[in-house]
Amino acid sequence: MSNVISFLNMKGGVGKTTLCKEIGFYLSKNNKKVLLIDVDPQGNLTQSIFEKFNYKHHYETDNEINYKYTVCTSTINKVFEYTSLVDSLKEEECILELNDTLSIIPGDLNTVFFERSNGGSEKENAIKNFIEDFQLKDKYDYILMDCPPTYSFYTTAALLASDFYLSPIHPDSYSILGIDLLFQVVDRLKKVHRDRFKITPLEHLGVIFTNIPREASISTGMRRMIQDIKESSTLNSLEVIFFNEYFHNNPEFPKRIDYFIEDSRSDYSYKNLRTIVKEFDEKINSFKPEESGVR
Repeated sequence: MSNVISFLNMKGGVGKTTLCKEIGFYLSKNNKKVLLIDVDPQGNLTQSIFEKFNYKHHYETDNEINYKYTVCTSTINKVFEYTSLVDSLKEEECILELNDTLSIIPGDLNTVFFERSNGGSEKENAIKNFIEDFQLKDKYDYILMDCPPTYSFYTTAALLASDFYLSPIHPDSYSILGIDLLFQVVDRLKKVHRDRFKITPLEHLGVIFTNIPREASISTGMRRMIQDIKESSTLNSLEVIFFNEYFHNNPEFPKRIDYFIEDSRSDYSYKNLRTIVKEFDEKINSFKPEESGVR
């Protein structure tokens, strides 16, 4: 049975989407069945995956579709419209199978209207119900969700469906505030939905530092900032766990949305990602030791 992990921070621009897609793509390339879910209305994860696999949304009707792209009609909107199995919803209306090991529930710019509608709060259990009703945990090894950097209907829907959440951060003067706020959000969510979390607890996998230069190029100031964050009394009181490995910069990340480390020739980035995935898996197994992961 798979684990559902949300990638989440209350601060944007921390490499959250990049880390989510890279871990997911790496796992899929190593023969693990992975489902990506783009819960962020900005849809950056979807854009990257679509560019990589030559897809476009059905409402993107430029001339390129006719000869370069395949039209995708699957959308997370169908998940949020879903209430129960009596709706006769088909998996392919929501899930796009990219290959034998990688699938995605694509984000949709129109998702923003769900929160603005009066029915938004009623959809908070939609992702959880969809995963359970279609037994997706039995069909995939990992389900990874990219969440928006806000406390919103989307965040709540993702966390209610999750077993774990992972917090990417870039070390700066706002990092402690962002993690503190995130823990407040999760704590409030656990209190409001206490019955749900009695059944399956929501665990924090840890904080991982992102957008970090290669080890030899990390400045003294950045090293000091990282150490200050780790030693913060605020975060220590929250018993925050930190990943040992940093997610290092790759100059291709900001240049190409279809770039994936697994397909590149960067030995440094590949070894970095492999180490992160190993630690990611070890942290999951520390909560669920019966699970086996990527070695």
